[in-house]
Amino acid sequence: MYNSTPIKGTGRAVSWVCGSLFTIFSVLYLYFMQSDLLATAQHLLSQGKTSYSPLWGTAVITLVLLLPPGMFHRLFHFPARFRALSYFPSCLLLGMLTSGVPGGGWEVRWAIDWWLAGAALLLYLALIWVVLHFPDVKKGGPNFFSYLWPNLGILFLSFAVAGSVAETTDVYHYRLKAERMISMGRDAEALEVGRKSLDADRSLTAMRAFALDRMGKLGERLFEYPQYSGSEGLVPERSDTAYAHGWANLLYRHLGGKPGKVKSVTQFLERLSGLPSATSSVADYLLCAYLLDKNLDAFAAALPKYYAIDENLPLHYKEAVVLYDRLHTAPSVLYRDAAVETNLNDFVRHGAQYRHPVERANQCRRMYGHTYWWYYYYQPLE
Repeated sequence: MYNSTPIKGTGRAVSWVCGSLFTIFSVLYLYFMQSDLLATAQHLLSQGKTSYSPLWGTAVITLVLLLPPGMFHRLFHFPARFRALSYFPSCLLLGMLTSGVPGGGWEVRWAIDWWLAGAALLLYLALIWVVLHFPDVKKGGPNFFSYLWPNLGILFLSFAVAGSVAETTDVYHYRLKAERMISMGRDAEALEVGRKSLDADRSLTAMRAFALDRMGKLGERLFEYPQYSGSEGLVPERSDTAYAHGWANLLYRHLGGKPGKVKSVTQFLERLSGLPSATSSVADYLLCAYLLDKNLDAFAAALPKYYAIDENLPLHYKEAVVLYDRLHTAPSVLYRDAAVETNLNDFVRHGAQYRHPVERANQCRRMYGHTYWWYYYYQPLE
């Protein structure tokens, strides 16, 4: 190997800058971006027997990842212009470490293209061979910045590789952060996670419903968030073991029971509502389950059991009753609210302007996507 020997002081300064930037990146990346993912991965790998400490985990992982750069530099003696190449393997390892996602049960699946990782390593070795044939050339005095800029470019490219290899799916990270907020009792913060995104899955939807109900807002704000799973989205899947903070246990204590051998979440809530262990929260969960199933008849039959039919009804219940009255010639529940009825008329007129169904749904979502009416008419059930 060619042993380039630029001015030692400049080489050491470049190495110090590269090491400092990598340390800062690793700490910020692990502690602020991926701590929830690592907590879930450890929870699954240990089958719930151990928990992850973001502070200690960040410190230990960063210290371990600082070892390979020193080894690679001693092995290859990189020219000062390319010292940052010694950090590429650590960045790749960092990305691989944060690519673990639930694989079903207690398994962890590494969401990484191993062929791509292998190709990256081969390219890295080829790049080492090339740069070692271009040693630093001393021209006059040492120029620190002429050595620094190539290293910064290599280092930031390595950081990008770490981020591209890692699991960065938005919905998965929304779930992880929302669960942590809920377990800490910070429901309002949990509801802000991914609020502007239309992406969601069953677990995230169930977390949001739980947070809303603990705030007394389930019937008021449920349809502000995308609902793709119908009533099934009110509770998580029974087989899901990915929850590192045990939020599902909090939910079932909140309701007063767990799903047994039932065919649907609506059936579970109907049975639970008749048990002595049921809490008052079951009422809103059951009413919202009927709304999510688009079963307005069942909703109208159950509503008087839990609420007086007056202006104090939650907003989505008002919207549902007004729609129910309009769809039935002899409704079992009558409710009049001039403001709500006006909004429903505006919703219908706004949709009538567009002939194509997809365009109509998208245009109505912009103005009325937070209403039960948009869900009833435009959100397909699974």
